[in-house]
Order: sequence, then structure tokens, then C-alpha cells
Amino acid sequence: MQQNRMFENRVILAYLIDPPEEFAGGVAISDPHVEEMMGRTFITGTVPQEYDWSSGAKVSVAFDQIAHFLEFESEEDFLSRSGPPIPGMNENPIQ
Repeated sequence: MQQNRMFENRVILAYLIDPPEEFAGGVAISDPHVEEMMGRTFITGTVPQEYDWSSGAKVSVAFDQIAHFLEFESEEDFLSRSGPPIPGMNENPIQ
């Protein structure tokens, strides 16, 4: 499994192509890196701390599903610029 650390210590907010409503606001990825898995390219990292119920969980997004993304210098930069969460996004669906 090959990795690329070009976004190391940063946060990206990836906007998906034709996303479901739950991901219309993008997918936040802390310390992202490009990773090849099973013949596909993914951006993998963790959900930023203090973001929502999924904070600290591993997250991967297929590179070919990303329309565009924003890059932030750090988790603090990302969180300070983040607006109020989308309704329902802070609710834990696992109960």
C-alpha cells in the first residue's frame, strides 16, 4: 500500500461529486494523505477533533469522487473558520 503525505498536518474539506444530503457540506479530513488501496486512490485521515460525534474516526474518500476541496493550515484554522454545523450532522446515528 503506497502513501503520499503531501497534506501532512493540514485539514482538507473535500466536496463530493453529487453527494447525499448528509455530505453536502463536505467531508473534513485531518492529516490527510493519499493512499492506494485495491487499485483505487483515496484521501485518508481522521475526522478533526471537536468537530462532531465522529471526531477522531478514520475517514477515507475516493479521489475520483471529489469535485474540489479546501485546504486549511491546521485543525484550529479549520475549526475557527467552520460555521455552525448542518442540522443533524452532530447527531450520532449509531445508537
